[in-house]
Amino acid sequence: MTSRSSSSFYSSIRGAAPSASRPTGGWRAVVLLVAVMALIITTLDVATPADFRARALLGLVPIVVALLAPVIVTAVVTGLLIIAYLGLQAVAPLPSGGWAVLGPLMIGTGGLLGVLIARRREEQRARLQALTDIAEATQRAVMRGLPERFEDLRIADFYQPAARAARVGGDWYDFQPSPYGVRAVLGDVSGKGLPAVSASAWLLGAFREAAYHEEQIDEVARRLEIAMQRYSAWTRLTNDEGLTDAFSTGLLLHFPPTSPDVVDVVNFGHEPPLVVTADGRVHTPDLPAGLPLGMGTLSAAGPGVARLPFGVGDTLILFTDGVTECRDEDGTFYPVRERLPRLVSPRGAQEPPEALLRRLAEGLREHRYGPPSDDAAITVLRRTAERAPYQNEADAELYAYRPKETTDETADSAVQGAVAQYATDMRFLECASRSISSTKASA
Repeated sequence: MTSRSSSSFYSSIRGAAPSASRPTGGWRAVVLLVAVMALIITTLDVATPADFRARALLGLVPIVVALLAPVIVTAVVTGLLIIAYLGLQAVAPLPSGGWAVLGPLMIGTGGLLGVLIARRREEQRARLQALTDIAEATQRAVMRGLPERFEDLRIADFYQPAARAARVGGDWYDFQPSPYGVRAVLGDVSGKGLPAVSASAWLLGAFREAAYHEEQIDEVARRLEIAMQRYSAWTRLTNDEGLTDAFSTGLLLHFPPTSPDVVDVVNFGHEPPLVVTADGRVHTPDLPAGLPLGMGTLSAAGPGVARLPFGVGDTLILFTDGVTECRDEDGTFYPVRERLPRLVSPRGAQEPPEALLRRLAEGLREHRYGPPSDDAAITVLRRTAERAPYQNEADAELYAYRPKETTDETADSAVQGAVAQYATDMRFLECASRSISSTKASA
């Protein structure tokens, strides 16, 4: 499996951090600012009467420069301004007295204030950069980068959190290779803000473990339901500010290694995906919609598993309600299901997933009026004939297909092992959710 990151269209909150010694806006901006201000003040100084000179205003220049440049640059500019003042004194000397003393005093005072301002600004920027680095590491742990290829799948993903300068919100998705096939998930937690991020992190952690260790996809679904209930129970236990009655819609996918032309899907009350066949036809599959994660106690039956055709060249498009509920200036929702067929042609159906994803993301941005009101996530999956190789034999062995063989003699021990495995898990009846206070019909 290649380690190249997938084609994500969200921006890092960190970006390219400016160097501590590089002025904001660059050296050209600082030089231009100093030159313009010095030219204006010098012109005023020449134009004013002999009993009034504007050269004392040069003391304002270091204060303005300090807003853009570091301490050393501010100090150098102050020194140059003092030299310039002495030059003006030599060309057009001021009479001895208050005006002659006022100029150097104002430049020196302005230079001192500028140095203090620049130092304070650098300290604040260093503190902000440290906090940004911590946030970056934390958010990467929650929403990890994805490779461009998983086994015989090619992936492109888009994520636009509603919160500015964020990498993760209430929408969550991930992929996990396992000895039983590749598993994928995309979901949307109810609520917004930090509580939704906390619930997303909780579900992602549960998915990454269960998707690797569990052979049956319905068992992975059960583990996700338990994780959602445990999250709500924990927030009630600790009186946390989290979502005490949280729930999450979602789609759980399983790509069986023994059936390379199908995909198994579990729908937790989420928007069904779009399927683009190899010849360019677009349709919405008929999926049974189960209850959202966290509401499993409301039904005795678990979510059903639907098997869909998904052969070489076919494409799956998964998205959250931040896409379908994106409004334009007139309040009209983004018609992704109606618009997608116009974006796909028989030739376009075989374009890289990144191209299709980019058109969807650009259409979403053009349709949206104002800033995003909700998190939006899109994942495009394309099944290919080639399989992405792993980096080494050890990695390949870690995910090699190893089906479990269950016989009559081992059935009882398998059940006992399952009981022991979940001995610390909260069962459905033991952690029944409180009344669902959220009125959101679908996350």
